[in-house]
Parts: sequence; C-alpha cells; structure tokens
Amino acid sequence: MASVHEVIAVLERAGFERLPKPLTVAGTEFDFEAAARGTHTSHDLVLVATDQVPRVRLQRLVTGLARSLDLAASRRPMSLVLIGGVATSDRIELERYARVLPIASTTPALAEIEEAVAVLLPLKLPHADLVHGSDPVNEVMAALGPLKATPDHIALIQAAADGPDAVREALRRYANEAAGWTDEVENDDE
Repeated sequence: MASVHEVIAVLERAGFERLPKPLTVAGTEFDFEAAARGTHTSHDLVLVATDQVPRVRLQRLVTGLARSLDLAASRRPMSLVLIGGVATSDRIELERYARVLPIASTTPALAEIEEAVAVLLPLKLPHADLVHGSDPVNEVMAALGPLKATPDHIALIQAAADGPDAVREALRRYANEAAGWTDEVENDDE
C-alpha cells in the first residue's frame, strides 16, 4: 500500500486532489485503492490499483465507473495507474475505458512513478536565463563583425524583430533604392 500512497503524493504535488475512499459517482461506490482528480490544468480522474486486485474485478470496476461517469455527463478523462504491471490482454480491455499507466515494479522508486505518470504532470521548462544560447540578432551581428555590419545589414536585422513581413518590406525598399526606384506612383494624366 506504500506505493499507492507514493503515487498519490506525486499527484498531489502536481496539483491533484485526493478523493475519499470509496469513490462515489452518480450514487454508486467504487472501491479503488486510491483516486485523485485534477484541479487546475488537468481534468483527469486518476485511479490507482495494484496487482493485488483481481483483473476481472478491476475490469468491472473500471467499466462500471466509465458508465457512471457517462450517466453523470462527466467530461473527465480517466487514467488508471496500475502498480505491479498488467498482462497485454488485460491492458487492452482496460484501455477501452481509461488510459492505462503501468508501473512494472510492486515497490517503485520515485523516478519510476514520475515516469509512469509523466503525461499527467505539468512540464518542467528550464528558466530562460539557464537556456544556453543568446539572442539570435546578437549572434548575427557577431558573425558579421563590427566592420562588416553596414546600415543596410542593421536595418534588415532590426526588421527581423518585427517578423517576416517587416523583413520583406525592408528588402523591397533596399532593392528599390539600389534600382533607383521610388514608392511614389507617377500620374500620367497631368
């Protein structure tokens, strides 16, 4: 049972709320080993079961819960964390109603749990100041070198900050100036 508590602890740290036991939906009780629901960005209903639950009983519980959620017009997707692994045939049957997240070990390490439930956890992105590399505009300027960066180069690089349309417009102006053309339209009626 310790591994069930560890799975729930990982989910709670990610913003999930532990649900009371037994889980009650539409007036029907479902005796899963644990359950949690997403509260912020996740809307998943996460069920936790071990290999101690007979597979036929687990399939009936998941099927019944799916039907009760349908009756309650719930839009929560179900995920089933299965501690201790699952046979392929059982998994196929369970996946008809829930996303199955198996953990092969009966006493998983924290890293194993986090890997199994990773699809439920928020992404951890590195801080911008820790990401290697620098501003692309500065890299282009460094590659050109201070002696080779002409005012035309600088104008194009600055236009890049405003997007592709701004670069096209700067290039059009550059080409027109080189050809001696202006943007003014001549009026032949005068």
